[in-house]
Amino acid sequence: MNRIVNSIKNFFSSFIGNVSGARAQKEASEIQKVEVSSERRKQIFRSFLTSRVAEGWAIEIENEYDAVLSKKYGFKWFGKLIIFLILLFLFAPLALFYLIIIIVRGVTAKPSRTHFSIDEFGDIYPPYWRDF
Repeated sequence: MNRIVNSIKNFFSSFIGNVSGARAQKEASEIQKVEVSSERRKQIFRSFLTSRVAEGWAIEIENEYDAVLSKKYGFKWFGKLIIFLILLFLFAPLALFYLIIIIVRGVTAKPSRTHFSIDEFGDIYPPYWRDF
């Protein structure tokens, strides 16, 4: 019985030790951040903006260390057409109502805007989810 209890204690103590070791490594990596020079920050941010423009984003406002990017998503007409035809076959007034909603949403669509900035360590905020 004692042997089983000791093995369980050893298991959990080794697990807790690994967690605290990982936490210490994370804290050490955060402490080791080095400030990046002004020119290097501009270079990192410029390459970031260039890659976003290649993905279809447009730069609305740009400063040295921050920018506002926007992207207007395309109109997915094929799926909406299929839904419209199915609704037209099932219930015509509902299909006409759906058509009005789609037209209004298409005309009043606004682009998606995001503000990006770079800090003194060369990290871009908010972290861009498609890069990671």
